[in-house]
Amino acid sequence: MKTKNRNPALLLAGKKVDPIIEFYFEFNHLKQLFRQGWLLNGVPEDKCESVADHLFSVCLLSLVIGRNYFSSLDITKLLEMAIIHELGEINIGDVTPHDRIPKKVKYEWELKGIIEVMSKIPNGKHYISLWREYEEGQTPEAKFLRQIDYLEMGFQACIYNMRYNTPIDDFIRSTKKRLTDRKLINLFNETRQLLTSINQK
Repeated sequence: MKTKNRNPALLLAGKKVDPIIEFYFEFNHLKQLFRQGWLLNGVPEDKCESVADHLFSVCLLSLVIGRNYFSSLDITKLLEMAIIHELGEINIGDVTPHDRIPKKVKYEWELKGIIEVMSKIPNGKHYISLWREYEEGQTPEAKFLRQIDYLEMGFQACIYNMRYNTPIDDFIRSTKKRLTDRKLINLFNETRQLLTSINQK
């Protein structure tokens, strides 16, 4: 698992600190953790986004698209869910399909990780519950966010292809497969058309 630096939480070894400080050092690791799929597809390490970069983009897309086009969603709940949906990767890393880890095993690993991280902070059970809700993908907010997660990946794939000519067919297929809402489909299709027009120049 490639990272920019070692997990900052290791700096706290043997030290007694406030749980919020410990929590910060733990989730700071997502700033160090590369999105492994991009590296596997030829994106240079010095240009590769981190998991935290992805989280930031997912949160912004969720806020802007959710509030303006999906008014029935609980935006506060959606944003809380968006912010924490990758925290299970703090301890296990960014597992990709190339790792061939069964979904059930990956879920159990991430659940264990998010319980370890969130159970020590105030209201931690609430966030663990939100993470479970996202993973189950049954509520309107969870269904929407799971689409946004893939839409953001699709957008980023297009940008990397424009800049570094990285292969993106797998990412395009994955994104198309997951999008069901017409607005999100249209946004992705427009981005793909933009990609085609730029690559033809």
